[in-house]
Amino acid sequence: MALIVTPESTQPKIVVLGGTKDSASQPMEDYRLLVSEVQGRALAIGTRFYESFWQPLETALGTARRIYLSADGVLNQVSLGVVPRDDGKLLMEAYDLRIVTSTKDLLRSIHPSASNNALLVGNPQFLLSPEQQRAAVARPRSPGGQQEAVLKASGPDPSATLRSATLAVRGGCDPSPPQGGVLCPLPATAVELQTIALLLRARNWQVAVEQRENALEEVVKAAQHPRVLHLSTHGFFLSDRQVKRNQSALGQPAGLEDPMLRSGLFFAGADRVLGGDPPLAGADNGVLTAYEAATLNLQGTELVVLSACETGLGQTQAGEGVFGLRRALQEAGAESVLMSMWSVTDRETEELMTQFYKNWLSGMTKPDALRNAQMTERDRVRKHYGKDLPYYWGAFVLVGR
Repeated sequence: MALIVTPESTQPKIVVLGGTKDSASQPMEDYRLLVSEVQGRALAIGTRFYESFWQPLETALGTARRIYLSADGVLNQVSLGVVPRDDGKLLMEAYDLRIVTSTKDLLRSIHPSASNNALLVGNPQFLLSPEQQRAAVARPRSPGGQQEAVLKASGPDPSATLRSATLAVRGGCDPSPPQGGVLCPLPATAVELQTIALLLRARNWQVAVEQRENALEEVVKAAQHPRVLHLSTHGFFLSDRQVKRNQSALGQPAGLEDPMLRSGLFFAGADRVLGGDPPLAGADNGVLTAYEAATLNLQGTELVVLSACETGLGQTQAGEGVFGLRRALQEAGAESVLMSMWSVTDRETEELMTQFYKNWLSGMTKPDALRNAQMTERDRVRKHYGKDLPYYWGAFVLVGR
């Protein structure tokens, strides 16, 4: 069901939705087909999801255009704006959708950053020699010993289980991992970081860019509430099935119950642990889990951008939301998080992110900047592939204030 509150409401309106019970339902399968790589709007799919989950709301919504949406269960992992209505318009064309974790987001006080500063981390060199990693970790970056302090705060190390995450990021590598490596390089993220840095500096922002061997987990942990934290790398989410399969293959007992250990981001040097080698002494392992991300100092951070695959996924629990990177970063203090709902492509993501920052820095609100960027990228995709494929442009969702 849905509860709908308007400015005129004396109590919520209750709307019963389409009778689906779980992620295996036909409407959810219809949605997954809509956003798959090989299908698209040319086949008029996605309408079954619309008929079950959105059309029943429209009478109660009336003429309202701006909708603050707090989803529950599997609907937390849907990029709702890409869904087509029965008139052919996408929901993002018909409504100004604002995704919030809960209605509390509407009441939270804003804590504006004292300065326009941004930390951009990406294009990691995943395969590092011990000498390269030691030199990168030792490089001075921040005053006051912040880096040493956060290194001691690392959480549990789910190294063996994380190897199964590489299955999701090795397929279709272009270019392929280097000899002895596991993770695919991400050359387009170098262009993404450079372009975004130029856009921000043109607006007199203070920008720090860390890439290649310097795109370290330690750098992210040492961040002190920048106004913008932008991370361009590989992300992962391990489902229950992946965890159990991998632990069985490794002869390990069932475990890793904490869902905050099953999602995260890969940084420089991560190939070491994914290849089965022990982490380098005195350094992090290059895998920032959601468990660790929750301890970051992001109080006053206006925006965290996760320019990576599946960063919006996690374990959903009815009434509790999503346990994963999204939850972790909001617990750490981030006011809004831009994240992806499925595996994203290198080139289209770089184009989308560049357009998003152009829009936002020109004065648009963040939701408007994302919606405009997605519609612009949608036109590019249609010209390039000959049909509308939301897979290439619709994965990113903005959550929070």
